[in-house]
Amino acid sequence: MSRRQMGYLFLIPTMTIFFAFAIYPVFRTIYLSFFEYRLQFGNLKKFIGLTNYMKMFSSERFYLSLRFTMLFTFLTVSIEVFLGLIFAQFMNKNYPGKSLLRVVVLIPWAIPTIVSGFIWRFMVDDIYGVVNGILLSLGIIKEFIPWLSQTGSATVVLLVADIWKTTPYVSLLVLAGLQNIPRSFLEAAEIDGANGLKTYLYITFPLLKPVLATATLFRLIQSFKVYAIVVALTNGGPANTTEPLTLFTLRTYFDAGNYGYGAALASFTFIITVVIALLFLNIILKKVDI
Repeated sequence: MSRRQMGYLFLIPTMTIFFAFAIYPVFRTIYLSFFEYRLQFGNLKKFIGLTNYMKMFSSERFYLSLRFTMLFTFLTVSIEVFLGLIFAQFMNKNYPGKSLLRVVVLIPWAIPTIVSGFIWRFMVDDIYGVVNGILLSLGIIKEFIPWLSQTGSATVVLLVADIWKTTPYVSLLVLAGLQNIPRSFLEAAEIDGANGLKTYLYITFPLLKPVLATATLFRLIQSFKVYAIVVALTNGGPANTTEPLTLFTLRTYFDAGNYGYGAALASFTFIITVVIALLFLNIILKKVDI
């Protein structure tokens, strides 16, 4: 047996697992989306073509969920990349306590998402929450705010919790990019008389674009599939106004037992995620010459 054949042989277990747990579930879900398939009907499936997709695009709850998902994704990714860029700059400088700052900044990222969600839920509790207590003691509010019982405030809490949780991840990626910038480039700019702002705008930032593009791509995909932080904080309430597509899909598929319609929702979410990734790679990453 040649070395190439031996290499293919060693790939068989990995490819088998990949197809069993990644490729097959995707195609199986897309396949089910063309059927009327409910838990209540047992194993009976009835081919209905695009009916599930027509039902989805005529559903007010679907558009409410899609609107929240897109708003959440846009705001969290934009703010996280901006803050991550700023924090990375501080962590990259030399000063006493730099290592301690890096540890403190990375703590939120190290906390499991579901735990982070419950921490924030306790902090914004209507009666015992520390947030209401601080605002009340400072005289900013006169009575406790039911943060998770109102659509606007619940959305704000979700945004703040996710930004607090994930900004360190972006900071870490940007910090790695900063540390990989050749020192000779910065020294050459300094010799040429460029000040700190010009050095950053014309040397540092352009070299960071590939890292920023990659971090943005990862966060776009992750934010569009947000689930755990929402379940821990609002569970989609009030009145499904903070329900992302992932939670809507799981409720339809498992709670309601509507496998066909749930599969259509899952297929739509998968397709949108793939489209986001491909557009980002083809448009944004090509511009930074990756």
